[in-house]
Amino acid sequence: MKYLVYVSQANRPFKSQDLEDLLAVSRRNNKRDSITGLLIYRFNEGFGRGNFLQVIEGPKAAIDGLWKDLSADQRHHTIIILDEGETQDRMFSDWSMGFRNFEDGDFRDYPGFAELGSDDFWAKAEQKALPGAFDALCSFYQNS
Repeated sequence: MKYLVYVSQANRPFKSQDLEDLLAVSRRNNKRDSITGLLIYRFNEGFGRGNFLQVIEGPKAAIDGLWKDLSADQRHHTIIILDEGETQDRMFSDWSMGFRNFEDGDFRDYPGFAELGSDDFWAKAEQKALPGAFDALCSFYQNS
C-alpha cells in the first residue's frame, strides 16, 4: 500500500459549501478506488490564503492515478509532496476522506505544522524540511 502527504495553496478561499462539495466527490471516488486519508484546510487570515494538507493511502495504482488528477486540479497551486512511501496497514481505514477545517492554534502541538500557511512553513516545505509528516498526521488522527 502506498501513502502520500502533500501541501498546497488554494487558488481562492474555500467556503463551507465549497468544502462540502469537494468532500462529497472525494469520498465517493475514494470509496470506489479503495483510497483512505485525511484532508485538512486552513485559511490563514494573516497571509490571506487558504492551504490544504492531505494524506492519501491505498493501492499504488490508485494513489498514482489520484496524484495525477490532484496535480492538475486548478483549485490549488504550489503543490509540494512532504512525504511518501509504502505501508503495510492503513492508518486512516475508517475515513474514505476525513476532514478538518483548522482554526488558529489547532496544530500548535505538532512541530513543523504549527504555522500551516505561513511563509516560514512554505520555506520549510519547499526544502523538504518537515520530517515525519505522515507520522504527525497519523498522531493527529489518533488523537482527534
